[in-house]
Amino acid sequence: MANQYQVDPRQALFLKAYIDPKSKTFSNAKQSALSAGYTEEYAGTILSQDLDWLSESLSLEKMLKKAERNLDEFLDEPEDKKVRLEATKFVASRAGKAKWSERTELTASEGRDLFDGLTEEQKKKLDNLL
Repeated sequence: MANQYQVDPRQALFLKAYIDPKSKTFSNAKQSALSAGYTEEYAGTILSQDLDWLSESLSLEKMLKKAERNLDEFLDEPEDKKVRLEATKFVASRAGKAKWSERTELTASEGRDLFDGLTEEQKKKLDNLL
């Protein structure tokens, strides 16, 4: 079962089926809930219940759609070219991160290795964690 720390897998399945336009049950809460494994009774009332996980997820999805729409409009007709450049870099680094992300090297002061001073045993433990 889900709690504040652990998501019920059915929640994720429901959200994917309900908000993904490619889903067979897109925008049909009852059918999305049934396909996720909820009971008929629960599926029939899922949107009328006060479910924090559902309202939060739908709210985030709504905000993301608005942000994407605003970004599309802005990139088509920006007034400030510097702001357009920054927005373009932001989108490229996020949406096209495989190709356009920036790499940041982490080093200690003066460019030294971050792990200078570690014993061989500590380095092995660190390697095992990574």
